[in-house]
Amino acid sequence: MIGSRGPALVRRLPRVLVAIALTVPVLVVVGVLVASAVLVREPIPDADTVRIPVAPVATPAAASADCSRLLSGLPGEMVTERGMLARRIIADPVPPGTVAWGGENGTAPVVMRCGLPRPDELAPGASVLVVDGVDWVAAEDGVPGATTWVTTDRAVYVGLTVPDGVGTGPVQDISRGVKIALVSR
Repeated sequence: MIGSRGPALVRRLPRVLVAIALTVPVLVVVGVLVASAVLVREPIPDADTVRIPVAPVATPAAASADCSRLLSGLPGEMVTERGMLARRIIADPVPPGTVAWGGENGTAPVVMRCGLPRPDELAPGASVLVVDGVDWVAAEDGVPGATTWVTTDRAVYVGLTVPDGVGTGPVQDISRGVKIALVSR
C-alpha cells in the first residue's frame, strides 16, 4: 500500500507545481490590471502650468524701475493661515506689474499690483496699518471676500488683495519686499 501511494503522489506533485507556477503570474497580472483601473484618476492640474485669471487694474507706474526692482525680489511662496501659497502664472493678458500666489482649487489668489494710482482712501485722518515699517491703507476696490491694502509711504503705490481667512502673512511678506525695494516718501 505504501508503495502504491508513493508513486501516485510523486506523479501528481509536478502537476500541482506546474499549475501553481502558471496560476501565480496570471493572478499577479490580473491584480496589477485591476489595481491600475481602480487607482487611475483624473490627472491633477499642475499648479506650475495652470494659468490663473486676474482682473486687470490700472497700474500707470508698473513699468517704473521701482516696480521692476520690487517684482524681481518677490518670494516664490508666502505663508498664510491656510499654509504656504506658491507663486502662480497669470493667464494672458497678464496685467502689468501684477503677481499672484495661490488660487488653487477655486480659491481666490493673493494678488499684488505695483504702480497703482493714488488711492482715494489716502486722505487726512485715514486709518493706516504699519507692518514692518511700511504704511498700508485699506482700499475699497469692490472685491468681495477680500481686503485690498495699498502702500501710502513709498515712491510708487503697491496694492495687495488678500482673500478673507488667509491671515496677515501676505502683508508681512510683501512689506519686507517693499521696505527693501522701494524708497519711502
